[in-house]
Amino acid sequence: MKLFSQAAGIIAAAFLVTGGIAPVAQGQALQVVTPEQQESYVQQFHHEGDTPPVVDGVGGYTEQEVAEIHEAIRQAQESGAPNDELIPGQMWSDKVELPAAIDKAAADEAEIAIAQQQSQPQARGLAAAAACQTFWPSPHQVCGAILERYIQQGAQFGWMLLPTEGQALNPDGQGYRQRFMAGFIYWHPSTGAHAVNNYSAQVWERNGWESGWMGYPTGGEVPVSGSNPIDGELSGWVQTFQGGRVYRSPVLDGFQVASINGLILDRWLALGGPNSVLGFPIADEAIAADGGGRFSVFQNRVVDWHPAHGAWEITGFMGEVWKMRGGVASEWGYPISAPVISPDAPVAIAQEFSGGELDLSKLVTESGVTSVGVKEVTSLMVEYFDFRGLEMPGIGSSSVASLESQRQQNISALNASLCSKKDSSADNFGGVTIPSSYDYWGCMKKKDSPDPSKFGRHDYCSNSPDEFPSPGRNAEFSGGCARHDMCMDSADAQNNGYGSCNSRLFNDLKKICAANYVALDPRYHACKSTANGYWTVVTVYHRNNL
Repeated sequence: MKLFSQAAGIIAAAFLVTGGIAPVAQGQALQVVTPEQQESYVQQFHHEGDTPPVVDGVGGYTEQEVAEIHEAIRQAQESGAPNDELIPGQMWSDKVELPAAIDKAAADEAEIAIAQQQSQPQARGLAAAAACQTFWPSPHQVCGAILERYIQQGAQFGWMLLPTEGQALNPDGQGYRQRFMAGFIYWHPSTGAHAVNNYSAQVWERNGWESGWMGYPTGGEVPVSGSNPIDGELSGWVQTFQGGRVYRSPVLDGFQVASINGLILDRWLALGGPNSVLGFPIADEAIAADGGGRFSVFQNRVVDWHPAHGAWEITGFMGEVWKMRGGVASEWGYPISAPVISPDAPVAIAQEFSGGELDLSKLVTESGVTSVGVKEVTSLMVEYFDFRGLEMPGIGSSSVASLESQRQQNISALNASLCSKKDSSADNFGGVTIPSSYDYWGCMKKKDSPDPSKFGRHDYCSNSPDEFPSPGRNAEFSGGCARHDMCMDSADAQNNGYGSCNSRLFNDLKKICAANYVALDPRYHACKSTANGYWTVVTVYHRNNL
């Protein structure tokens, strides 16, 4: 697409159709999203870092294309003064190599306008507020408050690059807007002039632009922490609107852009915003499955709102269980209070809902166990793996029978393949290795174990699989669980509690997830949620059986 010819034609045609006002997207109605649809819904808000967004049917430009245009502008400015009339072979466009996106006729028109502006007396002093200016190679003038903001953003050498349309009146008859290569500048007498990049503009567009609930921007996009672009890429970005905010998560965290507003925004900010346990919002607000409430999805679970109960977060493995059982349609319904966090680790273990209390410790105990290969696994974990479509190691009629037979054959042989200590040097332990002094009791009979009163302790992850299975690479949790077993032995010897051991286990499991999956990998967040589940099951099992 030629930068200043085709785009100008499109906007001109729109003006003819609408009597001088370009059409504005009305915004999509909030979607009803069920627990089963949540992950696919969130994917709509994910961006590829090297793919420019498409706003109102117009695509953006790659970093390489922007660099080429910047270089052409520099070369043109250094080639001499602009011409105030068309001189074939002598124009700036004749002296530089024009990038494919630039239309020569438009560039020549821009050069003539720049020369004429420079010849005017007022151009030699400070520009008045209503002054207009042209920026080669775009023929579209930038004026007034929008011009002031554009210059503050770096003008043609800033992130916005060049105007692709002229200034236009908004449908409300009060505000004005102008489109640039990488975004927009909107002005309203009550909010001033503010730039909106194409990423935020995508969110704004689907929510109805300034006529929707978001209203006009009240500030520009700024880093969540710090003050420069590098800070923004590392900490994320935020922009405020009259009705809420738009957040852009760091590229390394998955690069999602989403809106957040109302009581859900208030609750999230009260928890610490992007730095809270929830992380960044990764999807726009949606309607709960029963139609009665709303929810926003964050990196680490959701905040649900209901007019009768307010807005409350549901985090960690508790959120997974709640979603697995049907979310607001489950026996528990909507949250009515904050989750109860374990004193040993930042893990939600209980929460009050409109339908009653969800107590993970009680649920783990009541769910019973299922024989999976050589281990007894809490049935709740089996249900969870099935819900996520993950194949638990050892599941399957033939493998279970085979493993159980092998277990019986090796019941007293600690050096046998299934019952021996795992290789502590394996790279998939994420640096959390199995101590060389660890004794595995998993294949012993209770009467043969070193301490029958604590039978079941030394079996890596008690009542949980020893790994988190995922396509391509599993996260092996045995190292963290083995360290936890031995820590509990030391605590018993010193007549201490297990709090520090449980905290260490939590940190080890997180470390293993981080070592196996990069932060932008969807498996990373799934691994962390699963690790919370393992932590709950392991600690509940030990608490109930020691």
